[in-house]
Amino acid sequence: MGHPNIENRTPFAFEPLFLVDEEFRPLVVPVVKATLSIKRSGHCLLAEQQVPLTLSGELWGEDPEKSSYKYEPEVAFTKTATDVVMNGHAYAPGPDTREMTVALRLGPVGSEILVTGDRIWFKAMGFVSISNAAPFEKIPLIYERAFGGWDRDHADPRKHSYEARNPVGTGYRGQGGYIENIRLPNLEDPRSRIKSFGDRPSPTGFGFVSPHWQPRASFAGTFDEAWQKDRAPLLPKNFDRRHLNAAPARLIAPGFLRGNEQGVVIGAVPEGRMAFTLPGLPPPVVTVRLADGEPQVPAMNLDTVIIEPDERRLMLLWRGHVILRSPHDVRAITLEA
Repeated sequence: MGHPNIENRTPFAFEPLFLVDEEFRPLVVPVVKATLSIKRSGHCLLAEQQVPLTLSGELWGEDPEKSSYKYEPEVAFTKTATDVVMNGHAYAPGPDTREMTVALRLGPVGSEILVTGDRIWFKAMGFVSISNAAPFEKIPLIYERAFGGWDRDHADPRKHSYEARNPVGTGYRGQGGYIENIRLPNLEDPRSRIKSFGDRPSPTGFGFVSPHWQPRASFAGTFDEAWQKDRAPLLPKNFDRRHLNAAPARLIAPGFLRGNEQGVVIGAVPEGRMAFTLPGLPPPVVTVRLADGEPQVPAMNLDTVIIEPDERRLMLLWRGHVILRSPHDVRAITLEA
């Protein structure tokens, strides 16, 4: 049979994804994405331009080995909770700012990051010290500016190492020891600051965590010889659906947000503070009509909230799924607000 008939009666972006779950059961996964503008009043209204789904993801840079995700690939077959992420910059509150705090709160979740101007490690009189922070006007809130990265200084590539929690960051040293002008991270957890050379604090950020970074990667399960022999191509038996959530741990909501929560961003807009309220949109209603059987209406969970203070923009993603006997079972899908 041909493609199912798709009827989108909403102003939102919509994609039905044909995927499989961890047991290789075929699914149709409706994903709805609403783009809203955050007004000065704090109200969120429908944006004129609706951003389409980003099925392949989008990196901040060009090299996948050196860049974090601006937008994760929006192809998860489900999520266990709501991811809250923020893309933006730290804006200095005044001239000669060298350190500030950026904070995000939305409903039950929140996070704070200490943002510091550029610094390096230097050695004087036999001691390794941290240089004074340089003043700044704005700094991107990306994992490239957090602790992490690679140590590739050894002549033997087999002895190269990296920070598994953030391979794209800065400041990491393995066994190579001190070298001149190692850059310290601009973004730190205020509860776990770098104090001396060799410290390995937890990397911190507001953005999407890549699936191969720890601790997210640990939820994917064990891909060993036993899996290859007895389980492949299915996911490992110890696969944990928490692997599909991509926000920093402190920004993964317990359960799903309802969509009417109050939020505030501090330090990530030029005026210093941006308060807003999620618009309270009801979950879109998706009806999946199959070749044989009653129409299916999957529960649509609000599982991703993307906040972009620079653009005063908000994106909400709802996702559901229907288990199929075959992808060819789907005859039509209707989306209504």
